[in-house]
Amino acid sequence: MKVISIEELVSHGKFKQTVLERKILCHLQHPFICPFFEAFRTQKYLHFVMQFCPTGELFFHLSKLKKFAEADAKVIIAEIVLALEHLHNHNIVYRDLKPENILVDFQGHVKLTDFGLCKQLKTHDELSRSLCGSPEYISPEMLLTGEHSRMVDFY
Repeated sequence: MKVISIEELVSHGKFKQTVLERKILCHLQHPFICPFFEAFRTQKYLHFVMQFCPTGELFFHLSKLKKFAEADAKVIIAEIVLALEHLHNHNIVYRDLKPENILVDFQGHVKLTDFGLCKQLKTHDELSRSLCGSPEYISPEMLLTGEHSRMVDFY
């Protein structure tokens, strides 16, 4: 469950982005995107209920193992590419790909999660002009100009 403080949403001007995140999660269904079930609000928080992935983040597994076997890495990368391709086919740029945003399900498949920085583009070739992402994983074009295409997801 993703729990978001309503006070922070309002004070940081992230209400519209959170509405977009919910909209994207409601409409996307893909084997490698974490399924969204429900959203509800309490007095202080907004809750997004999603599939439980008890084996944790890809970051945890990478930290524990230090590196994946080549065969495992190929499967992980292929599943991530398929999830991103699905987003791109819907003109959505993810913009925050990192091991902390990839969960692992019961069967060992990856599930892309946390769509808080996604952007819905009007066309397949549209450029976005905003600086966002996690500093450790930000792409050069994002740093240099802020202008980027959906290809920013593959950096």
